[in-house]
Amino acid sequence: MTETILQNGKHERKLEVKFSITLSEEQKKAKELILQHPFNFIIGKVGSGKTILAAHVALDLLFKGKVDKIVVTRPTVSTEDNGFLPGSLAEKMEPWLVPIYSNFLKVYDKSDKMKKLEDEKKIEVVALTHFRGRTFDNAICIIDEFQNLSKNQLAMVLGRLGKNSIMILTGDTQQIDLKVRSESAIHTLDRLNESKYVSKIILIENHRHPALDEVLGLLEQ
Repeated sequence: MTETILQNGKHERKLEVKFSITLSEEQKKAKELILQHPFNFIIGKVGSGKTILAAHVALDLLFKGKVDKIVVTRPTVSTEDNGFLPGSLAEKMEPWLVPIYSNFLKVYDKSDKMKKLEDEKKIEVVALTHFRGRTFDNAICIIDEFQNLSKNQLAMVLGRLGKNSIMILTGDTQQIDLKVRSESAIHTLDRLNESKYVSKIILIENHRHPALDEVLGLLEQ
């Protein structure tokens, strides 16, 4: 393994990481854009591989030493009644974060290694309510299901990004669970079109069952 000192003084570890999945050509092009921008919005329908892409980019940067940690959050908005959730903050967040953990393990199926990263706080789960007041330096932040953020929450989240960091926000216009759908942060993205610091990526390919496109399309009619 060789190391290269980056301009920011960090050490980049040049090693081949054997991921469990290979990105599609669409996802590879999206990854190139993500690496060039501090703020990245990935939009796509169910099954388009939004979170898989975010997890792949995050683990790749972490393993290569380009970031110190991965920060993950997700709005705790649900269309189902989960009732009172006892336990620690991590336990309360678990129902919303299971999909993210699942995607991390799909990308890199070494569960022992992933558990070690969590124990060492290399992967940190942060409740949205605890984002305010924090700054994430040398990190990659994944904001999953950002369509369930309000416009004010989006501004707060974006403001947490520190030096040498990247933020990836994944969302789907068809999965807004807010009571007032028009209040979703996803409707404000056009305001950012002129910024050189922002990329907006739309994923089209379906990575799940081929029947999804037809069946979900019929439901939308």
